[in-house]
Amino acid sequence: MTLESNGIYVKATSGQEKTKCPQCSHRRRKSFDLCLSVNIDEGVWNCHHCGWSGSLNKRPKTIEEVLIKPTKEIKTRLPQDIIDWFADRCISENTLEQEKIGFDNSWIQFPFYKDGEVVNIKSRTLAKGFKQEKNAEKCFYRFDHMQGMETIIITEGEMDALALVESGFNNVVSVPDGATAPNSKPTDRKFSYLISAEEHLINAETIILCTDSDDAGKHLRDELSRRIGREKCFRVTFPLDCKDMNDVLIKYGEDRVSEIISDAHPYPIDGVVEIKDVIDEAIDLLNKPEHMGLSTGWSDLDDFYRISPSEVSVVTGVPNMGKSEWMDALMINMIQEYGWKFGVFSAENFPVKHHLLKLVGKFAGKPFYGEEKMEEEIARNSMEILDDHIKFIGTQENSVTVASIMEQARLLNYRYGLNGLIIDPWNTLEHKYGDGDNETNYISKVLSELTAFAKVTELHIWIVAHPRKMENGVDRKPVVPTPYDISGSANWFNKADNAVTIHRHRSDDDDYVGVHVHKIRFQYKNGSPGICKLNYNVKTGKYETHIERVKENLFR
Repeated sequence: MTLESNGIYVKATSGQEKTKCPQCSHRRRKSFDLCLSVNIDEGVWNCHHCGWSGSLNKRPKTIEEVLIKPTKEIKTRLPQDIIDWFADRCISENTLEQEKIGFDNSWIQFPFYKDGEVVNIKSRTLAKGFKQEKNAEKCFYRFDHMQGMETIIITEGEMDALALVESGFNNVVSVPDGATAPNSKPTDRKFSYLISAEEHLINAETIILCTDSDDAGKHLRDELSRRIGREKCFRVTFPLDCKDMNDVLIKYGEDRVSEIISDAHPYPIDGVVEIKDVIDEAIDLLNKPEHMGLSTGWSDLDDFYRISPSEVSVVTGVPNMGKSEWMDALMINMIQEYGWKFGVFSAENFPVKHHLLKLVGKFAGKPFYGEEKMEEEIARNSMEILDDHIKFIGTQENSVTVASIMEQARLLNYRYGLNGLIIDPWNTLEHKYGDGDNETNYISKVLSELTAFAKVTELHIWIVAHPRKMENGVDRKPVVPTPYDISGSANWFNKADNAVTIHRHRSDDDDYVGVHVHKIRFQYKNGSPGICKLNYNVKTGKYETHIERVKENLFR
């Protein structure tokens, strides 16, 4: 089976692409709209207009990765032209010998030592061709030099690390793969080197990030600081005519390199922000409309509610109205469209295997039960993909607190680079009041802690909270609650960045799920209060573009 056999036509051979949906485009007035998002590499797709999705099931089964250590000898006797090439970059022969730089058949070799053993070799040509050993371990270059250090300097490349060594710094390491494009999706493999270095980075008091000054370098710098913890990370500022630390060494010498390290400044997380620290980010907002909040996956909802990092959304609704189902559907949309990764506490969806089946139904767009249930191969392939994007937390604890969830999310963010955190529902957590706390004070304090956590980690945090017991309206149907109706405190509305109610509306004329958006703090990028109608597909568990109810159809 191919994309073309499903009526899906894309121009690229890999990556993510939007194209016309063969299921709905021909029926719509704007038939040219590119509403079908296709992940070409994973063979999955999702339409943000009609909800159609599917998978080619071409993802191979996961095989336990076996790491192989290089066995070939590193020839440290360098030709004179290679020594001269390094000398032109102000890297001395003494430093080359100290760092055991090798050369083999036109390839310069940078050995990666870990615990005294070579675990990988990165090679490059003078023309900037790069390669690494197949199936070798990913770790920091100069890994052994970060052990036990109070201050660790991280560069983007080996040449920058050598420039710092040349300038008298020994506590310097480099990431193994350089930077990625600023708009690229985060991958576990790209940052897998952080796992083996976790102890050293956590124990260090200061991390100085010396990535390149271009957009890719800034993206790498910010992602590293987000995972490590910005409270201990410092940034450097290069001269305007220098892209990286090797440029500084060549143009200005060792003293200027030392000066730049000494002048490294912390991330502005202590409550004081200088305008100079956010000028570039503000200009990005001015020039790049894509910095607006991300689509939810439902185009009809995007006018009211979009997703941005570093925010807290509160979701409420009467029991059995579909709050958790909607949260799951939103999570799947963000995974399929943007490759987001989530930490999920979902106490009412336990055990995990049952929850997983529901998620697979939404992901594959097929039911996981009944005569039309999905094939085992589709289910297994979908689960393997979801395994890369969802980590369930709080599953082994007798009692789960907000603090324990944040700690688990912090560690997951370090290892995997989370984008979202879901707490569902609030009332199943163990709440430990401090001395003199009442419910209102406690909720205010905890929401402040979660808001701060969202900003530091750049996560979007969703909290599902039940309203207090409510009476039916004059028509004997449940009234639509607001965040003010959540038990305990008006702070649910006041402190949240966004507030949403999920409510099922039933009448003789129509039957739909209403997404009632009550509050959007940053309306210039994330929408404005209003109501969006969606239909719930009982077979797939997906929420789809609203159509008026037809008796005995798939929707309810």
